[in-house]
Amino acid sequence: MLARLTPADLDRASENLSSSDEMEETRGCPKCNWGSVVHPLFSNGKPDYSRTVPCVCSRERFARERDAFLMKSCALPEGTDGMTFEKFDHHGPLKTAYDASLQLADEKGMVKWLTLAGHADLGKTHLAVAICRRWLSRGRPARYSFVPQLLDELRSTYDASSKESLDEKLEFYCNVPLLVLDDLGAEKPTAWAFEKLLTIVNRRMMARLALVVTTNKALDVLPGDDEHRLASRLQRENYCKMVVIEAPEYRLRKR
Repeated sequence: MLARLTPADLDRASENLSSSDEMEETRGCPKCNWGSVVHPLFSNGKPDYSRTVPCVCSRERFARERDAFLMKSCALPEGTDGMTFEKFDHHGPLKTAYDASLQLADEKGMVKWLTLAGHADLGKTHLAVAICRRWLSRGRPARYSFVPQLLDELRSTYDASSKESLDEKLEFYCNVPLLVLDDLGAEKPTAWAFEKLLTIVNRRMMARLALVVTTNKALDVLPGDDEHRLASRLQRENYCKMVVIEAPEYRLRKR
C-alpha cells in the first residue's frame, strides 16, 4: 500500500528539491564553472591561456544582451515594429526606393548614403526604420533620429544636469556605423542647428559611414542651407544615391 503524503511531507520534498537545485547551480557549467568564458584550444587540444572566448553556456545570453543594447541605442520610435522590408509595398513607383534601401541595408553594392525625398506618407520612414532593423539583425549598431528631436538632444547638453557633454553627443552621431536623419528640413532653421547638422554630415562623409536621410523638401531649398553646402554633401560622392518618390500617399493607395 502506498503511504499517504501529508502537506508537511510535500513541503519537505519541495525544500529538498530546492536544495538540490542550488547545489547543481553551485557546481556551475563544467566548462567554465559559471565564469562565462573559457580558454580556446589549439589544434593539438591544449588550452590557449593567452586569450578567452565566451563559453557555450553564455553565448546565447551575450547575444540577447547585445541585441537588447543595440535596440535601445538605436532608439526606434514606438509603434514601428511592423516597419520591415517584408511589410513594405514595393511595387510600382516605390520599387526604386525599396531596391536602393535594401542594397544599403544589406551592405551590398555601391550605396552607402541614401536620400529619400517626396511628400508625406510615402513610406520613407518605413524604409529608414527597415534599414535600421536589418543592420541590428546582423549585430551592427545603428541610430534612428527624428531631426528636430536630435537637435533637442544636443541642446539638452547645455543643461547643468546633463550626464553627457555636447561633444560626447556629437561624437556618437558622427561615429555610429549607420545614422538615420528622418525628416530633414522639419527642424527650426537656425545657424546653430545648421552648423551641428553640417558637422555630423561632414564628419560621416570623411569617414565614409552609412547615412540615410528622409525629407519632404527639395535639397536645393533645405531650410538654412542657403549655400547648398549640406545638399552638396548628400549628393557629391559616388556612393550617394537620391530617390525622389512620386506616388500617391499610402492611405490613398489603400483605398
